[in-house]
Amino acid sequence: MLTFTRSWILAGLLGLLVACGGGGGGNSAPGVNPGPPPPNEPIPPPPIPPTPSPNPYSEAQVLNAFITDAALNSDNQPVIKFQLSDGNNAAITDLAVEDVRFVISKLETSPLGSSTGTWQSYVNVIAQPQVGIGTVPQLQGTFESVSSRNIGEFTNLGAGNYSYRYLTSLTNLPADVLAQAEVEGLDLGYNPNLTHRVAIQFDNAPGKANPNRDWIPATGATNGVFSMDIAATANCNRCHDPLAVHGGSRQDVKYCVTCHNAGSVDPDSTNTVDFKVMIHKIHRGANLPSVQAGQPYVIYGFRNSPNDYSHVHFPQDIRNCVNCHVGSATGAGLEQTLTETSQGDNWSLYATQAACGSCHDDVDFARHRGGQTDDSKCDSCHSTGGAAGSIQDSHRILTVEASSKFMAEILAIDSSMQGEKPVVSFKITNPQTGEDYDILTDPVFTGASINVRTAWNTTDFTNTGNGANNASSVSVSALTQSVANGDGSFNVTLPLAIPDGSQSPFIPATGSGAAVIEGRLSMVLEQGEPATQVPLTNVHAFFSIDEPDGEPVPRRTSVELDNCLSCHQVLSLHGSNRTDDIDSCVTCHNPRNTDLARRATANPPPTDGKSEESIDFKTMVHGIHAAGMRENPLQVVGFGGTVYVFDEEAVQYPGNLANCVACHTESGYTLPLASGVLATTINTGADLQSPVDDTVVTPITSACSSCHDGAESASHMVLQGGSFNTTQAAIDDGTVVETCNVCHAAGRTSDVSVVHGLQ
Repeated sequence: MLTFTRSWILAGLLGLLVACGGGGGGNSAPGVNPGPPPPNEPIPPPPIPPTPSPNPYSEAQVLNAFITDAALNSDNQPVIKFQLSDGNNAAITDLAVEDVRFVISKLETSPLGSSTGTWQSYVNVIAQPQVGIGTVPQLQGTFESVSSRNIGEFTNLGAGNYSYRYLTSLTNLPADVLAQAEVEGLDLGYNPNLTHRVAIQFDNAPGKANPNRDWIPATGATNGVFSMDIAATANCNRCHDPLAVHGGSRQDVKYCVTCHNAGSVDPDSTNTVDFKVMIHKIHRGANLPSVQAGQPYVIYGFRNSPNDYSHVHFPQDIRNCVNCHVGSATGAGLEQTLTETSQGDNWSLYATQAACGSCHDDVDFARHRGGQTDDSKCDSCHSTGGAAGSIQDSHRILTVEASSKFMAEILAIDSSMQGEKPVVSFKITNPQTGEDYDILTDPVFTGASINVRTAWNTTDFTNTGNGANNASSVSVSALTQSVANGDGSFNVTLPLAIPDGSQSPFIPATGSGAAVIEGRLSMVLEQGEPATQVPLTNVHAFFSIDEPDGEPVPRRTSVELDNCLSCHQVLSLHGSNRTDDIDSCVTCHNPRNTDLARRATANPPPTDGKSEESIDFKTMVHGIHAAGMRENPLQVVGFGGTVYVFDEEAVQYPGNLANCVACHTESGYTLPLASGVLATTINTGADLQSPVDDTVVTPITSACSSCHDGAESASHMVLQGGSFNTTQAAIDDGTVVETCNVCHAAGRTSDVSVVHGLQ
């Protein structure tokens, strides 16, 4: 039934010494002179002068902040000018020095190529070890601010314009910092010919912004200067929406790297907080070789709090580098979903010990291929034609490539009336060649599992009358029961007729039904390796039950698959049999189905004290994603009696749980519910084949309580007519009526979108 892998990147990460995510940043919005754009980026429109803001900074929901100038004074202290307005382009005039933090870094070049380099902060502190295993002090990049007692000259120029003179002189850094840098082999020397970056963090307002500006001090140039843009913030936010840690004010990758550079180390764990290393290791988490060998991956953050990433599971294949790093070459064809950056292809071009060793942290580079003292020889092996092949080839996901050679298609569904056994006509084709597979003779289907399923009714599936003690769809093996039609297609006849009500539980099927093709192949993808399960993307089609050749009614669409895939890449469960088709999932994961039969085989049994748990899609998927906020972790028993406990350790949703449209369509989460949505069964009663004696949770209550599962929330729902102990008949005849729509329907005072902060 369920084989869900624990798989979410840590969302909160609060108090941590790491940061990634957020909206754009830079200098390209109304109200300022944005300066020249970065290479290969469009020229922004002319600025619109802001008007004075009637609202204080502390109430600004949106901050438009732009650095308009950067230079060095005679003491080589950076001096910047910036402009601040709200979401209405109204100038914010009351910004205080306590509300801002300032950073500055230089971009040091690398011998690997003109498109490589590493940031190094000029503003640093010497962090002393206090907890953990560390024993020596370490340099860490930081900021100038009032809170750090390290602040320069802040000036309000009026009309939303401000200036700041850094306390730091690039040619006169503190002696103790320079001494520590020498110990660590870091170069903090000022080079006016290098690219420098200034950036700002804004605090104490609901709106967030991290404007930044790159320039070369020797010339003052901002256009066409060498910079590093490896990963777009927008790509991070496809999952993290947004990832905002350190109190939530750091929301731009370009800001993060100014401190999280190669010279910054956590003295307590001794782990580097260099952005490329730390972020790779966090994302790989539980699958790091070091973690699997028993060494936890920990970073100590604010107030020496340990942040253990050893339980983090990336929700897709970690080798999918282009999910974050997208350039014109490696990102070809992904332009509609991902954002390219100027150095987004670097991951495939330049092998480094720091980047590669962050995921492959069991490699001893001192002994690797005779010993690697630096990165200069990496490409002798890790390149096209090299002994190890190209970096891109090394990160190929062979199951995805193999899966792309198989495409199922339902051609027709006949004999779908009450009392008839549906006949499904289908074929499986190689979309790359256009050739049809002979599934009965082609050896590629040896060891495969290809099934055809039927389910009813599309208003809300129940599959009542399926002849089973559960509410699952009716299945038949396409590989053993199909008949070839001679034209590349096949027919398979389902073993059970569409119920006409003549047999127990004497409830006929009506309306429309669905047919599904699901399965997987078993293929050897690498010579010498065992066979691998290759998922077949599921497909579905609808059919009419009431009328011959009638127009079927599709099931409602409340979730977009593309939204799921933005985090998951491939959504493949149940042993790779159920893949990338939500309409297939809901045929079994319907309001009537539970894990009752599986619980009987669980050893040890779940600890929730329940005799069964609903696997209704709307409650189960909410419950999984909301593991971090639920008071009572969802426990579901899957195939083989395996108990899956979706608690805070197992699942960390990486985004904002209140952002319903991260998964749902614009109308897929609002009230009132679509007509015909059924209550959710929590006890199937004595007659396992009949829904009549089921104990159910009213439909709105079942959806809301899947996240808000506490006693206080439950009391509120009950007061509004919701029930955790009723029948579908009582709902249908009006005995039980949920009144949630009075307040929570679209346009009402507590519209779902309003209480979730979407308006």
